[in-house]
Amino acid sequence: MTNEARPEMYTTVAQAVRVRVPIGLCRFFASVKEVQSEAEAKEFIEAVSNEFADATHNAWAYKVGHGDSSIRRYSDAGEPANTAGPPMLQAIEGRGLTNVVVVGTRYFGGVKLGVGGLIRAYRDTALAGLEAAGVRQEIIMIPVTISAVDYAYLGDVLREIESFRGSIATLDYGEQVTVKASVRPADVAELQQRITDITRGQAQMEVANEQGS
Repeated sequence: MTNEARPEMYTTVAQAVRVRVPIGLCRFFASVKEVQSEAEAKEFIEAVSNEFADATHNAWAYKVGHGDSSIRRYSDAGEPANTAGPPMLQAIEGRGLTNVVVVGTRYFGGVKLGVGGLIRAYRDTALAGLEAAGVRQEIIMIPVTISAVDYAYLGDVLREIESFRGSIATLDYGEQVTVKASVRPADVAELQQRITDITRGQAQMEVANEQGS
């Protein structure tokens, strides 16, 4: 069978970018990237912070996931409370984006911007980065793991995933096979039942806890 239901969509950035944003005597950089998980966001933040280790501050914000289960995090990275991370998160959410991380790097120019100035500066830096990155629409997919698949049923299991327009990520071969894939949320229950039927109750399908695309 083929599920033809209208897919749920989300909006994210089209490409990874870095832009320089001069504000007053300070130099700001926005580093923007699409991420598929909170772990990816943290890795990107660490990489950018290490690259700009001599900067005055490397504040950041990210949003991963969809709906009520989405994850929103930010850090002022030593700036006055709520002057850096929250404005960047607001920029992300204001554009209706998810699965995106922004690192706002600041080099102090000798003149303090004040609380209001910092809020505007980090917001404008994030907006400049997001504007440069562009946007694209993606189908919401969630990761699933199908374990204890007998080799005799593997071909049928893979074809069933593809019939739901799912994508197969990895196959872990052992005495039995573990399949990692991504499927649309609306298809999870039906696919789970189909896997149970195909494998005569042998294989188990679980939805991963970590947010994905």
